[in-house]
Amino acid sequence: ELSVHQNLTLHANLYGLTDGQANQRIDWLYDTFDLREYQHSNSGALPLGVRQRLSLAVAVIHDPAILILDEPTSGVDPVARDNFWSLLLKLAHEQDVTIFISTHFMNEAMRCDRISLMHAGKVIATGTPEELREQKNATSLEEAFVSYLEEAALTKETKETASNQTKEPIREAALPTRSTKKSARFFSIQRMMAYMHREMLEMRRDPIRLSVATLGMALLMLVFGYGITLDVDSLRYAALDHDQSPESRSYLENFSGSPYFLQQPALHNHQELLVRMRDGTVSLALEIPPDFGKDLRSARPTQIAATVDGAMPFRAETIGGYTQPIHQRFLVDHGVMQASPLTIETRYRYNQSFESINAMVPSVMGLLLVFIPAILATLAVVREKEMGSIANLYVTPVSRAEFILGKQIPYVLFSMVGYGILVLLALFVFDVTLKGSFLGLTLGALAYIAATTGLGLLVSSFTSSQIAALFGTAILTMMPASQFSGLLRPVATLEGAAYWIGTFFPTTYFLKTSIGAFTKGLDFMALLPFLTSLWLFVPVLLILNILALRKQET
Repeated sequence: ELSVHQNLTLHANLYGLTDGQANQRIDWLYDTFDLREYQHSNSGALPLGVRQRLSLAVAVIHDPAILILDEPTSGVDPVARDNFWSLLLKLAHEQDVTIFISTHFMNEAMRCDRISLMHAGKVIATGTPEELREQKNATSLEEAFVSYLEEAALTKETKETASNQTKEPIREAALPTRSTKKSARFFSIQRMMAYMHREMLEMRRDPIRLSVATLGMALLMLVFGYGITLDVDSLRYAALDHDQSPESRSYLENFSGSPYFLQQPALHNHQELLVRMRDGTVSLALEIPPDFGKDLRSARPTQIAATVDGAMPFRAETIGGYTQPIHQRFLVDHGVMQASPLTIETRYRYNQSFESINAMVPSVMGLLLVFIPAILATLAVVREKEMGSIANLYVTPVSRAEFILGKQIPYVLFSMVGYGILVLLALFVFDVTLKGSFLGLTLGALAYIAATTGLGLLVSSFTSSQIAALFGTAILTMMPASQFSGLLRPVATLEGAAYWIGTFFPTTYFLKTSIGAFTKGLDFMALLPFLTSLWLFVPVLLILNILALRKQET
């Protein structure tokens, strides 16, 4: 348990007050709320009335403009209650604090400037205490309240009697009006905008979350763009030439002149070859035997040993693929092997330079736009569950569609800003040319982000903690996106469940849109089938979210 002073200091820090502001404010609270003699006392051991004063002091330490209190004097003795109300009146009239307070004591209601009387969850009268008393010609506000209750009960009874006596045709005629009214209440743009505004404010007050939503994708784009490549070039090789003949030097010059190989200092013995291969300083070691040139000129059989580092199979296979053509070209040039009359010239329709960055950057965009927006969206809802503010959904007339869209749209907007940054990085940092339709790519990104945030919201319907939501969303988005969406293997080559996951996952169609716009140069009409598939995910996920979101606690 914290002392009174520790409580006030803690909340001053939580509200971001500087040390000078906090000390000045705490000193004022000690005098205003008569807490100075208790500043070193344990908060849990304080009398109830003093604890109420401490709670009020904590609530106003940051000088709020509005204060909302729910029956703050419940269980407090009359003297402490009067003292508490004196503090409230001082805050309202001297500090210009607007106070909303709920109470069941009519003598407390008389001290308010304006009140609303409620019965069965409905407001039955509003006005100043004196106006409400005069309207019922009552001697006290309590007597007026009882009169309002009796009037509300009589009105309800009269309506029920009239409803029972109404004929069936009249009820049927009235049904369309109620149906129309109900449909009008089903969706309110104003309520949705209120949730959007609230989410925007929370994002603005949380610079870390705001940075992740906008700049986080850019940072990961730089990491993946520079750190992940499928290009196998600048391969380090060294030679152990036992012959030192013109033929052996000519053979090695073919490797030194290749853009795929990077020459390293020559080897001196076989033991050094093994050491440097084990250390990873060379990936290919060429060993030319003695009398290589003499045997070649005499057309006698000879061999060259090419030792390849096979620790990474894909890299080793590529090294072997690079070595074979160089070896065959040397044999043809020296007349050892006849050139084939049939040659195959490979021409690439897209990505003529055959650089992996032209495919990697558009693909990484698909991974980032599924990962970060989905996580931000799911945490936005689960955080409310943990804090208890999800109760606003339960107790207000806001519909599930309004709540979901109000939560989703801000993250779609912020993620679109991130998408714009990714496109700029692709164009000006990685020098990847956008050859196709920018409009098609942008519409695809918008649909894709709406779908991925919808996935995040769907996960939030089944989780109640931020840790569970974070891990669940990461697994349910990154696994299908990286394994089953055509990033590593075409979806058409997958089998069983993997094929169906890839077919019904939005990343599959955004990768086709992104690579099609950047690398293949597809125009809008060529991208239209992929865009159609992406936009179909948006209403489907929205409906699933509406059905999965509970409007009431279970």
